[in-house]
Amino acid sequence: MKETQQARPTVLYVDDEELARKYFARSAGREYEVLLAGDADEALSILRREGARVTILVTDFRMPGRHGDDLLRQVSEEYPHIVRILVTAYAENHALPGAVDSGEVFRILEKPLGVATVREVLASAATATASRPK
Repeated sequence: MKETQQARPTVLYVDDEELARKYFARSAGREYEVLLAGDADEALSILRREGARVTILVTDFRMPGRHGDDLLRQVSEEYPHIVRILVTAYAENHALPGAVDSGEVFRILEKPLGVATVREVLASAATATASRPK
């Protein structure tokens, strides 16, 4: 019965590496609907269409063109209901902890991503969406 099934949370994952996108979608499992974007502009295009149902944004930090932190700031302003997670291979970057402190980022994940870590953080983010303004 479709009426009794709860909708899966929708996650938008942004990374310029195709393999990373495929791996993330597989790691998220069946618990989430995963939308994929190769860069910030594609992500914003998806959000213009699907922003009301996207509950979690996970984006890589370093990408050609606009970096993930720029995307996170824009999403924070335009889609405040979305929980934002930053993925980076450069966690030693001094600017990253400030993003968490400012509220722009829910969590920072270091590459390479492990399946258990992805699932744990997505579950935590999905719980956090309940307290976000719509």
